[in-house]
Amino acid sequence: MNDKIKVTYVDDHKIVEEGVNFLLSQYPNIEIVKNKFDIEKIDDFLSKNAINILILDLQLESSKGNKIISGYDICEKALAKYPDLKVIAHSMYDNVESVNKIFANGAMGFVSKKSGHEELLNAIKNAFEDKRYVCKEIIKKTKNGAKFLKGTDDVLKAIHEPFTKSEKSVLEKIAKGFSTKQIAHQLDISEKTVETHRKHLFDKTGVKNVAELIAYIYSRRIFID
Repeated sequence: MNDKIKVTYVDDHKIVEEGVNFLLSQYPNIEIVKNKFDIEKIDDFLSKNAINILILDLQLESSKGNKIISGYDICEKALAKYPDLKVIAHSMYDNVESVNKIFANGAMGFVSKKSGHEELLNAIKNAFEDKRYVCKEIIKKTKNGAKFLKGTDDVLKAIHEPFTKSEKSVLEKIAKGFSTKQIAHQLDISEKTVETHRKHLFDKTGVKNVAELIAYIYSRRIFID
């Protein structure tokens, strides 16, 4: 790489942000553009800073701590206005479903926070060159990682079922339109347990409501072998 890559890292944990910025700043071809801004005003930041790569978490707490802001939404909105921007997700939500969703929203890379900073560096290099990058932590969980990285497959396919048996049972009831109370009665479990499974389903798929959950599983053909 001959060009200086301008990178901004966004995380609501300051120590993580400072650590990653320090590590990446050791590379002469990378310029860190620090984000001293409210995550809710990211558009203002992007309009004033010509960055190449935006690295962000998938779940970000607002500066006031009163709400969670979706990295998926930030990615989609930022790319709609700044199409030359490259987005890389850096998250603990390191499952195939989360990766598929952030790529569907326009991201070029995904690196698990379990991975070393070298993988984040590789993601930056690849994204800057318009190439997809997914960390080894995720690739080993898939059937078609190589094809996805080449762009011949649009969606990553997990080796293992993304949901537990219990989660899938609840999901099937949700898809049929049953309420929490009805699901609890039919499966002979408590309503609290149903709500716990529902939360896990939302977390794994990165959606915000039932309508998005149903649309997601069918668009990803999760129940199709």
